[in-house]
Amino acid sequence: MSGSRSRIGCYTCRIRKKKCDEQHPCCRNCQIRKLPCYSYDAPPDWMHGKRSWKEITESGEAQWIRSIAEAQYKARRRNSPNSSDKEADGAPNSKQAIKLATRGTWSSAQESLWWDGGFCTSLPVCRASHEDARLLMIFLDVIHPIQFGFYQVCTAMDRNWLINSLCSNKARFHAALTVSACFDTGLREPHKVDGIGLSLEVRERQAVALRGLQTSIRQFEAQGCPTKDLVRKGMQILEVVHQLLSLEIFSMMEGAWEIHHRAARTLLSAIHAYRAPESCDREEAHSHSSPLETALKEFSSPDIQRTLEFHVTCFVWVDIIANATFGSPARTPRHFDYIPLLRVNGLKTQDVMGCDAGVMATIAEITRLADWKAFQLQSKSLNTRELAGRAKYLHAGLVHQMRELEQRSTLGITKREEDSRLVTLQFAYAAQLYLHVVVSGTNTAAPELVLCVSRSLQLLEALPSRLVIRVCWPFTIVGCMAGKSLHNRFRAFIARTVEQKQLLGMTWKGLIAMEECWRLRHAQSDLEGDCEWKRAMESLGMRILLV
Repeated sequence: MSGSRSRIGCYTCRIRKKKCDEQHPCCRNCQIRKLPCYSYDAPPDWMHGKRSWKEITESGEAQWIRSIAEAQYKARRRNSPNSSDKEADGAPNSKQAIKLATRGTWSSAQESLWWDGGFCTSLPVCRASHEDARLLMIFLDVIHPIQFGFYQVCTAMDRNWLINSLCSNKARFHAALTVSACFDTGLREPHKVDGIGLSLEVRERQAVALRGLQTSIRQFEAQGCPTKDLVRKGMQILEVVHQLLSLEIFSMMEGAWEIHHRAARTLLSAIHAYRAPESCDREEAHSHSSPLETALKEFSSPDIQRTLEFHVTCFVWVDIIANATFGSPARTPRHFDYIPLLRVNGLKTQDVMGCDAGVMATIAEITRLADWKAFQLQSKSLNTRELAGRAKYLHAGLVHQMRELEQRSTLGITKREEDSRLVTLQFAYAAQLYLHVVVSGTNTAAPELVLCVSRSLQLLEALPSRLVIRVCWPFTIVGCMAGKSLHNRFRAFIARTVEQKQLLGMTWKGLIAMEECWRLRHAQSDLEGDCEWKRAMESLGMRILLV
């Protein structure tokens, strides 16, 4: 009977009561929906100990699978009202499958997975005389604190700085309001948004922001001198690009964020490498400092300097996380090197996202080591002694950082400083594990790796649930390397956060990635030494930004 539960199908389809095509090692239904396929023979670990099939289907894990599939199905129905696109037997037609494969489909029940439904009551309930004013309030009071929980905008001076930086750049203003509109419409009127959370209003404002961005880019390209004007115009572009990237995150799209991030990387590299013609400014033309580094140290205009530092720090944060997740992009001869700035605390990532700048610099250096190793292997000239020496140096630095963080007294420090310490510890342990994977591979039985995962999980479980949204990358990196006996504890960590109605941000997508990593490792034993977060995302066809 079409649509009936197959008793020999994969466990995921059986839980969903859908017909399974029984393809191996992963059925097509699960592949299309990017659900964890729990295979056919041995039941997954989380089913062990349950006394009946009813107990399994009523468990939190089973409910999680069904809620994800149901949310995607509703999104597809909104996008495809024609009967030809309706799901009859659990699988979309070929046209719909192409849409799902190319657009990113992990939109979900937003109140429970991305935003806390309680936020609905905190939004302005009456339409302001001007819609822009209402959306601006949402951005200031809700969006900015969600994204940048460690970046304090609590005084009148701070708030004025943020408002002025928004209102002085029309394109950024509309780009910021697209995020507010996406958030607002997704909570209030979910039937008016498409499968990736974009309403008509969001798209219209996005178009306005893009037109303004194009104008700024033309003006930037026409600049010949002086350097300060070029930096100022570049900063305006960076503001808009960063806000458009934020929209991709809030609308839960995979992959599309990379377009904006590549643009920001190219822009900062261009500013970094720019040299003013000697006829414009002889002093600048002979300066050994890059225009970008000079601007970051320029305090004659505090608001402009603060805006530039904030957005450059946001770029650096995303760049480090993206490169550590997916690998560095093709090298460019004039790439902006931010590691020295992190080392001297010139870019304070701890004041924006929580993790100390020194640990972020170490993660970036581990990625460079991974790049170096890959190049050496490609040229068949790997120097294992040099690899071990460089890894030993990075490991020693991490151990010192972790020891200092764990032994730091909590007396006399603020709640924000303590939260930053806890978040930094999570990143430090994940960095240690990342280094191990780069040097020694992904054997989950390796004693050093087992110890690191165990300690990191203990810290995760002790972490205040309000900080879960800040540890997406370490949660995912550590979870992907967890042995079978720990899988349920990672699932329970997310379930507990949801029950407490705390913000998850992109962290719930980290669980999706690690579920796939666990499945691959179980289905293909030969992958044990080469199966991590990147391979899992490639298998899922997803490009999740773990921020």
